[in-house]
Amino acid sequence: MDMVKKHDAGLIVAGVLLVLCALLFLLAPGIALVTLTAIAGAAFLVSGIFDIVSYVRFRTAMRLSGWAVAYAVLDIVVGLMLLIHPFAFAAVIPWMVGFFFALFGVVEIAGSLRIRKAGVPMWGWMLFSGIVSVLCGLAFFVVPTTLSIFLAVFVLMRGASLIMYGWNAGKVMML
Repeated sequence: MDMVKKHDAGLIVAGVLLVLCALLFLLAPGIALVTLTAIAGAAFLVSGIFDIVSYVRFRTAMRLSGWAVAYAVLDIVVGLMLLIHPFAFAAVIPWMVGFFFALFGVVEIAGSLRIRKAGVPMWGWMLFSGIVSVLCGLAFFVVPTTLSIFLAVFVLMRGASLIMYGWNAGKVMML
């Protein structure tokens, strides 16, 4: 008989950390926006560098075109702009974050409908979380100055979801 863990402590800890992060976004909204800008800048920069390295290493084997380099250079330029002037570009971040939150929510909604058909429990929570994600993403486009509030709601939902998934991991594994 296989032993099945009742809970996934890693998911629960990650969820608790996200809940704490949500509280930080509510208590220090300015810091949250500039921090997000810097994190996004670093991510674009690192992505561009890795894309160039991959192009150099695999261009002939994978038949990569010059567009791959152009995309990598664009990532680097955007990353540097966000890192050099985080306060100036912080105004753009709500729209970028809104787009990704809405997209994530749509993917989560689609996933919840798919797992519902498979008979997996907790699909309703996943559907609810996806709807909240889409609404938060759309809110960034309508009122971008509320980024930290809706970001806190989104991160709080992610944290609560991870805690619930972690707590119920054993139930899902037994299906």
